[in-house]
Amino acid sequence: MHVGGFFCDLAKALDTVNHQILLAKLHFYGIQGVSEDWIRSYITNIRQKVEVKSPNTAQIFFSDWHTLKYEVPQESILGPLLFIMHINDLSLRINSVTELILFADDTSVTISSRNFKGFSSVLVFSRVIKWFAANNLVINLDKMI
Repeated sequence: MHVGGFFCDLAKALDTVNHQILLAKLHFYGIQGVSEDWIRSYITNIRQKVEVKSPNTAQIFFSDWHTLKYEVPQESILGPLLFIMHINDLSLRINSVTELILFADDTSVTISSRNFKGFSSVLVFSRVIKWFAANNLVINLDKMI
């Protein structure tokens, strides 16, 4: 048996979730109507500003308010769940000789085949990379094994 694998850590995973892509996926999964509206109101129109305190003086600086277009709330129960629902369809992009393990922003892919000619880790890796790109997610190459 020929076996290979790669282990991906996504860079700033929850910070890069595109709201429109996530809402389309949730709709596809059957989250519609009032539930869909509730989640839309939960993730859209989130505004934030940054506060910086000077270590040498008592001065405090504030940025302008910005509306977030990409992000699910990280300090919440729903944020990680919404992220997992966002990446759940990755398994549809790879073939049956592949095992996919999704855990938050870590993705493990193992490939196995009895026939070396059927062992195409490059093809699977290419599909995974294309799926990440289409979903505005970036692999943290510094942590890739």
